[in-house]
Amino acid sequence: MLHGSDNPRGRQAFDVSVAFTVLAFISVALRLYTRWFIVRAPGIEDHLIIVATLFSIGLTVCIAYQAKWGMGKHANTLSWDDNVKVSKSFWASLIAYYLALGLTKSSILLQYHRVFPTRKFQVACWCVFAVVICYTTWTVFGSIFACVPVQAFWTKERARCIDQFAMWFTNAAINITTDFAIIILPMPVIRRLRLGKRQKSALIGIFAVGGFVCIVSILRLQSLVAISNSTDQSYDNPAAATWSSVETNVGIICSCLPLLRPLMTKCLPGVFSSHRRDTPSTPHIYPTIGSARSRPLPSHNGDYPLETTTKGSGGGSRGSSDAEGRDIQVETHIHVKVEGGGDRFSGWETPKSKGTDGRSSMDTLVKDPKDIV
Repeated sequence: MLHGSDNPRGRQAFDVSVAFTVLAFISVALRLYTRWFIVRAPGIEDHLIIVATLFSIGLTVCIAYQAKWGMGKHANTLSWDDNVKVSKSFWASLIAYYLALGLTKSSILLQYHRVFPTRKFQVACWCVFAVVICYTTWTVFGSIFACVPVQAFWTKERARCIDQFAMWFTNAAINITTDFAIIILPMPVIRRLRLGKRQKSALIGIFAVGGFVCIVSILRLQSLVAISNSTDQSYDNPAAATWSSVETNVGIICSCLPLLRPLMTKCLPGVFSSHRRDTPSTPHIYPTIGSARSRPLPSHNGDYPLETTTKGSGGGSRGSSDAEGRDIQVETHIHVKVEGGGDRFSGWETPKSKGTDGRSSMDTLVKDPKDIV
């Protein structure tokens, strides 16, 4: 559809967008396989990420049409009809971009809501979620009605239009702010967990992968300055279109990565398994974070009494000379009294942290598939 020799700038934007869209699609496919067939605990956040991926694909299609009709070339070298088609595709790409971002953020926040059950966290989560919903609604309708009448956006006829520079940079500022809020939101909860340093660091790393989206959003600002002040949008738009597609798809990828651990554990058990075995003859079972099967030790009446009983193979009491050459059995009974119980041994799970299927949602992040199913 595109010829690189005729329009190298447009071709480059199209190629990069397709590459990142394919990576995002693969990430979502692996996530859905993990959630439906390994963990068997899909949620509404998984459906939202599907819709976000569809809009990301729509954004790539819009970029393809922009490149086909002349994005990357100077506007004065294009026909009036081609300029209209480029502007119309650009208008549609803005809507797809903002919907994909909003749905991805909503998916992440709903996953947080399932994983972290504490009241304070959920209140904070719903507040950020409300901001994301309002932001997405404003950006979508602001893009649709950027000019009144709407067609004035691509026909350039006289109309009442929003200041693009002010609108786009306001949207970018709110976008970056909500990205940072989503990254920071779970950190205080993770820090308070009774986990080892390695486990805690791993969890912080899992939830911090969204920092890549913030980096891309900041890098996109430079191209946004160029396109918002441009008098030749068809020529200056490829960089902004490329960064917008990369940002959207990186967000989708980052939202999927924390949920792929059960799949990685199944494929590479020696690398990603949370269980450890010293020797085949002496297996040890180590509790995992959020284990639905974690149970406190039973409480007994004795405080660590140690009882040792020596039994001879014969009956009655005999001297040491009579005991020689006979089998002796030693039985040791250890009674442990444990104060408290419940969630202090589970390391994560609380009574309200279970999903609708009776399993902790955190199992999908840090627990082995064989322990979940």
